[in-house]
Amino acid sequence: MLLVLADRAARWSRLAAEFAISRGLAQAVGMISGLIYVRVMPVDQYALYAMGLTSLSFISVGSDLGLNGSLAYFWRQCAKSGKTIEPNIAAVRRLKSVFLILATVICGVLLLQTARKQDLSMTILFGCFGLVVATAWSQTRTSVDLLLMRLEGRQRHSYYCEAAGSLMRLLLAGAMVATGIRTAQFGLVGGLLGSLSVLVALQGFAGVPTIRPEPIGRQTWREVMKYITTIFPSTMVYVAQGPLILWLALTFGGETPLSETFAVGRIAAIYGLLGSFIITVVEPRLLRIRDDTHFARMTGLFLAVLFLFCAAATIITYLVPSTLLLLIGSKYAHLHKELVLSVAASSLSVITTFLAITNRGRGWVRGEPIVAVCQLIVIFALATHWSYHDSASVLELTVALACFELLWAVATSVIGLLVPVLVRIR
Repeated sequence: MLLVLADRAARWSRLAAEFAISRGLAQAVGMISGLIYVRVMPVDQYALYAMGLTSLSFISVGSDLGLNGSLAYFWRQCAKSGKTIEPNIAAVRRLKSVFLILATVICGVLLLQTARKQDLSMTILFGCFGLVVATAWSQTRTSVDLLLMRLEGRQRHSYYCEAAGSLMRLLLAGAMVATGIRTAQFGLVGGLLGSLSVLVALQGFAGVPTIRPEPIGRQTWREVMKYITTIFPSTMVYVAQGPLILWLALTFGGETPLSETFAVGRIAAIYGLLGSFIITVVEPRLLRIRDDTHFARMTGLFLAVLFLFCAAATIITYLVPSTLLLLIGSKYAHLHKELVLSVAASSLSVITTFLAITNRGRGWVRGEPIVAVCQLIVIFALATHWSYHDSASVLELTVALACFELLWAVATSVIGLLVPVLVRIR
């Protein structure tokens, strides 16, 4: 038993070290780029940049709507049954293109309404939106290939491709400092060139899995659409929640609360590294486990480690907020409470993300429409009676909603363990 535990510890230590060196370095480079933008951009330009990134997040998630999660689920099911997964991959790619168009139209309409209320320049707005749409398109092209590489155990290859994008973003951030161009458009150009660099790296990388075109039968469409329609309501709530909070902050509080909320979020983005480890390393390895008992045991182990890490990070932030705020410059040095709230919200979100991934990987998604209704009720009840006069109020709302999200994820996991027939997709 000791030898088995030692072997597992050594294997995971090797994976963690490889991730930290390869993917971790690329993620750190991306974080440095974000911190440069925070320190260099004026508050009004950074608020516009925040709107652009929020729109990008809306379109990116809206073009997915759980499709990558369904692909991970079908990968595990096909591995257990011996079926071919190529038709499912083709269906996912086609649906992603359709959802991308729909999400772009919806986001464009929302941005136009915001621009009219805030008297923003239409020329600048359309320029930023064009960069956002182009970036979302390239990310949609690369997301499936990166996921397939990871599911096949080629994490190292995916690191190389994503590192190309991170390095390009860092170069553009350095160019902003060198040229003195402090506009939001310049930052969004960096994001676009970074995404295109990942796409180019994937196209030229010999290890990318090549999927031959396969006919998509009715049974395949039925399987994919059944999974998607089940998780669609909760995914839509997730897509809309973040942009809604920032839009409310901008509408009722102005540019300062929006800029401050997004700025402290750059420090909390350290969890992006932890979230990437979950998605890049932990999720694919868990999904390759065919035995459900072993799957549940490993999930519990990772959850315990994750909880301890997040608790430690939140406590450290509470003890030394001033030191961490040095990263984003003197303009935001007073945001002690705001930083703690941002890190707490990120901690809750990371744990929720892990639970959601494992629940969806096992097909425990039948209860998600009910979860979406409950979350909508909570959002409406809180958001309509909340104050948005400063960034602390905005972040307190974020923490409250993150607590409810974690509650729903834990409830699904408990029901799945006790009575799986109630939540497992048929």
